[in-house]
Amino acid sequence: MDKKEYAMKVLSDIEKLFPNAETELENWESPFQFLVCIILSAQTMDRQVNRVTPKLFESFPDASALAKANIDEVRKLIGSVNYYNNKAKFIINTAKILVNEYEGNPPKNLVLLQELPGVGYKTANVFLNDLYQANQGIAVDTHVRKVAKKFGLTQSDNPDRIAKDLEKIYPREVWYKINLYFVLYGRYKMRKGV
Repeated sequence: MDKKEYAMKVLSDIEKLFPNAETELENWESPFQFLVCIILSAQTMDRQVNRVTPKLFESFPDASALAKANIDEVRKLIGSVNYYNNKAKFIINTAKILVNEYEGNPPKNLVLLQELPGVGYKTANVFLNDLYQANQGIAVDTHVRKVAKKFGLTQSDNPDRIAKDLEKIYPREVWYKINLYFVLYGRYKMRKGV
């Protein structure tokens, strides 16, 4: 079995453990809200993001509302997530750009998304892959790094290098699955030694 076949077997085996997998971010009803959730989730557990988003989106349901928000009010609403000061600035400024340049809707393009405050390669790819199965890249976080290393799919600790390693091994049509399934495996199986 060559490395690409092995990698596909790893993905297939993980998929079997999590049938019907989907993001664990909740409380969002639009692409804009989902992007905000992903920005908030950087260095923060999804369950913590899920605790703050109901009140956040009740107060600011769309980009237009958030673009006009008072930063202190946003900070108060998201104060329990890590780096909430910066994230408050990011989501307000992202909302302003979306209103001014994209009619309030996040673009479906990797490069354009990365121009938004608080949106890097990982965030952009989580957004694009979870919503649209866009396969413009592979998002790498702590869980993906650990799973990729555990199964010998990379030797690197650098998220950008890991993304490139995985993008070389996996066919583009399955890129959208990597972050979703590797995160679930890392979150729920690696701690248990599976």
